[in-house]
Amino acid sequence: MATPNNALEYLMSKTQVDLDCLDVRVNIASNKVSTELGPFVDCTSNQADAYCELINPRHADLLKKTAALANEIKGHYHSVNFEELAMELSVKPQPRCLGHGHTTTFRADLLGQMLSLAMSISPNITGACLVMVNPRYSYSTTKIIDNGQRLYRLCKFLDPDFDLSRLIIKVPSTWEGMQACRKLKSLNVKTLATTLFSMEQAVLAAEAGVVYISPFLNDLRATFDSSIQDPDPIFDIVVQAQRYYEQHSYPTRVKACCAVNAEQILQVAGVHAYTAPADQLRELASMQEPMAKLVKRSRFKEELTDEHMNGDVDGHTNGDTNAHINGDNNGKMEKLSFIDDESSFRLAFSRADEGRAQMKTTQALNLFSDYQIKAEALMRDNDMTKIG
Repeated sequence: MATPNNALEYLMSKTQVDLDCLDVRVNIASNKVSTELGPFVDCTSNQADAYCELINPRHADLLKKTAALANEIKGHYHSVNFEELAMELSVKPQPRCLGHGHTTTFRADLLGQMLSLAMSISPNITGACLVMVNPRYSYSTTKIIDNGQRLYRLCKFLDPDFDLSRLIIKVPSTWEGMQACRKLKSLNVKTLATTLFSMEQAVLAAEAGVVYISPFLNDLRATFDSSIQDPDPIFDIVVQAQRYYEQHSYPTRVKACCAVNAEQILQVAGVHAYTAPADQLRELASMQEPMAKLVKRSRFKEELTDEHMNGDVDGHTNGDTNAHINGDNNGKMEKLSFIDDESSFRLAFSRADEGRAQMKTTQALNLFSDYQIKAEALMRDNDMTKIG
């Protein structure tokens, strides 16, 4: 393999790099980030990304068309109200985003504006599109299951040829969320455990059968407000989770996110996957440093080879988590089980990182819920049946 020319190429040689395709801080379409910096594998979105894009004036027509379609089909989705259904329609991935054929003229037009950013990078997106369930359902297993199934049905409605194997549903890493993932797996719905800040959540998620976990390196608020700094980023949880999965033969992969700068991303080089916004990718691409210096930044072992992704991963632990999760003197981590023991999970999770993990999870879900409420209000304001 050729020597990387910059930090981004180095990261890509060790980690699957995914793109936040609805990044609102950079106009991906006009700057051709995927052409310049790709190829990338997966693309992801959440309620904050969606809302911040939908309020752009260029989406005014899209909002009205989405509201009209939601009214047209709401009779087929009795468990959800108009506003939520319209919100879900507005962020559905289209086949063109993932390299498939065209849909009908009406449906392509309906979602074409919202997905213009993703469509601009479609030649370089080869993997999955990730869509988050309503975060206000974070503590309802039944509602999350229904939401996940509905997202699959809506994609098939928008295009019968849509390849559902390329759709992954992002579910909060609560007890109720992971029980929903357990059921959704039995229904052939792929899931990712999001808003994850502890090994306890990582253990439960693997038992539930999620495809990915998404550890947030920082308090989510720090990625929205530069005045907020997380004094306790969870770099070591990323290393521990990946090592735990490999030692105990779980197929679940670790897809980290929420660094506040490129330097933090390099500290998890070697993780299975990392999702980054365009500005941080450009920051990495501008960094030209000796390979030895880049390797030393990583919390994973220094011998990062091409075989690293399929082998054992050693890391540096900070001692914040319990010894049975950190491992013994030989690095062997005890296999735990929470999937059928709600009381043990809740107690362990509440104690993780002296309560900070639970607090960060709650804060992240509250933030996403705030954007869900704003987006639904936006849809309600564009419901022409209620205007005039």
